[in-house]
Amino acid sequence: MDTGDWIAFAAVVISVAAAGIAIWQAKTASQSAAHAKQQAQAADEQVRLAREQLQQGERSHREQVELSERIHREQNEPYVVVDIAPEGPGSTLLLLTIDNAGPTLARDVTVAFDPPLSSTISGQAARIHSVLSRPIPVLPPGRRLTYVFDMSASRFNSGFPMEFEVTVNATGPAGAVEPLVYRIDLGVLAAARVGEHPYRRIEERLGKISSDLRSLAKAYGEANRPAIRAALEESIAAARRRDTNGTIPPSAT
Repeated sequence: MDTGDWIAFAAVVISVAAAGIAIWQAKTASQSAAHAKQQAQAADEQVRLAREQLQQGERSHREQVELSERIHREQNEPYVVVDIAPEGPGSTLLLLTIDNAGPTLARDVTVAFDPPLSSTISGQAARIHSVLSRPIPVLPPGRRLTYVFDMSASRFNSGFPMEFEVTVNATGPAGAVEPLVYRIDLGVLAAARVGEHPYRRIEERLGKISSDLRSLAKAYGEANRPAIRAALEESIAAARRRDTNGTIPPSAT
């Protein structure tokens, strides 16, 4: 081949090499672009996960704060409970009580019964309804309001309602307290009367009086022990003189 042919051949070789290099560069660039895209997607995924973790942490913190505030509020709220129960063991008198068992002052207390209260004691239901028809302005902590409700013996045989749904609303230091709704079943009281001792309180009081009298007698004996001993010794000496003389001496009469 002459010089021109060699030049043309060299140009072809150079062109082919250049094309190969270009193809290799293009392939490398494509792979780099794909790798960069994957890295970008991984970075986006990491950002998304970090954002979700941050949001979850914020939610958890917010829920913990809300729970802490709720616990603090509930611990410092009044807790008004309404109940119907016997006056005491063995008593046939049923009392309705409204009790603030919470640590703070209760205001504007309202109590609602469903069905409305009824009593076998004439006019008593109307009197209780008159009291409960308006809010109780103030109920301090530990305060209990007590009202005569009914007589258990007549109530359990009257056919009057034995179950009531009670709704109690009140206002505390932080505002309105969540309504307390529950059920009172007087039938439970009827079963609980079995085995009660109607004179237990009287016996307990008599036992206390007896104990006090024993303590008083013991204290009297301790305080007057010398005089009691002297009197006893005199009585023994007089008895001995009587046995000896056959007569009762003047000092022993």
